[in-house]
Amino acid sequence: MINPSEELIGQQVLVHPQLTSDPAGKSGQVGIITGTELENDNIYVGFGKQGQGLYGTDALLILRGAEQLKQTLQEHKSSLSFEDHKALFQIALLKEFRPTTANIKTAMSLALQSETVRNFSMRSIEDALGLSRHQSMER
Repeated sequence: MINPSEELIGQQVLVHPQLTSDPAGKSGQVGIITGTELENDNIYVGFGKQGQGLYGTDALLILRGAEQLKQTLQEHKSSLSFEDHKALFQIALLKEFRPTTANIKTAMSLALQSETVRNFSMRSIEDALGLSRHQSMER
């Protein structure tokens, strides 16, 4: 069995753009997980030369898988605006065919275009790991 902490190291994340309290001031920015203390709900995120921040698992978003994105497009195609459909389609393509660091960052930027796109294309680390801490996004 793979340790979830080890699996997260090096993964790109988006700091939730609606974070209520962000001492690092990185809300809406993409960073890389540099360390974890899941038992304390602590995730360390590096932002290159712009420093590091400490976040809870509910404050960090990751992209959903390409298959899930394609299924979402099928299920919601009639209710999505053209712009949201286009952004979700581009995210799915980037995730499926070109999942490079730069393209994942681009996909995360596309997810910021609207709350609908973000909600359909991303989920919190807390959700991805199946944690149920029921804490707020405050730090």
